[in-house]
Amino acid sequence: MVADRRSRRQLKWLIELAHLLRIQDEDGQPRRARQVKREVKAFLVRLEQDTTLDTQDTRVVQHLIRTIRNRWWGLFTCYRVPGLPPTNNDQETFFNQLKHNQRRICGRKSVHEFVMRYGVYAAYIDPRETFEQVLERLRQVSDTEFQSARQAWRENEAPLHKAHRFRYHRAKFLKELEADWEKLAQ
Repeated sequence: MVADRRSRRQLKWLIELAHLLRIQDEDGQPRRARQVKREVKAFLVRLEQDTTLDTQDTRVVQHLIRTIRNRWWGLFTCYRVPGLPPTNNDQETFFNQLKHNQRRICGRKSVHEFVMRYGVYAAYIDPRETFEQVLERLRQVSDTEFQSARQAWRENEAPLHKAHRFRYHRAKFLKELEADWEKLAQ
């Protein structure tokens, strides 16, 4: 019974903190970082100074305060940057779906190589998109943007190509490396 009350009390703290960290007020207006910081700071001080807490509650309060303080530097960014979501849950969901779809396509358990190879460009792959839709989207890209993205792609892929060549064609790779070193030494 005591543990149940303790759990409810601690849950109330988390609910109150989540309420303080909400993005919009009751009128649907965006909240300001300064206001949210002030309210969260007052909440943490009130928790810290609560004299009715037993030792278990005190440990939970200390952990909560330490966790919030460690994340303080980036906790209020979403209030200053319009359109920035307060959590990255949508982004995590997107990448999980991307990896899930890639697993279905290639049949492998791990998609590490796919992520390493395509990196940020993997986000542009949408298996639901038709060929015509892809072409329409690509027509919107200028030649200079394409060339700079292509160069970035090549720079991203270079270490992967080297690792592949070292793994599967080691003798040839080492011979070419020695030749490159000899050229530099001359």
